[in-house]
Amino acid sequence: MIKPGDLVRNKSVTTRCGELGTFVGMRTFKASGNANTQDYTCAEVMWFNRNAPNGGRVSTIQKDLIEVVK
Repeated sequence: MIKPGDLVRNKSVTTRCGELGTFVGMRTFKASGNANTQDYTCAEVMWFNRNAPNGGRVSTIQKDLIEVVK
C-alpha cells in the first residue's frame, strides 16, 4: 500500500519513465452533471526534477503509472 511520503518511480513509457518523486496523496475529481461521467481518482506526486504543467510543485498522474521504490 502506497503512503504519503513514499519514494515513487514513474512507470510511464514516455520520456519521463524512471523519474523519481515523493507521493503526496490521492486526489478525486468529481464528475460533472453528465450521467455518463464518473469521479476520477489519481495520485499526486512532487517530482524531484520538474514542476507540474501549471507551474506548481505537485502534479497528478494515473495511480497505475507509479510504483514505490524499495
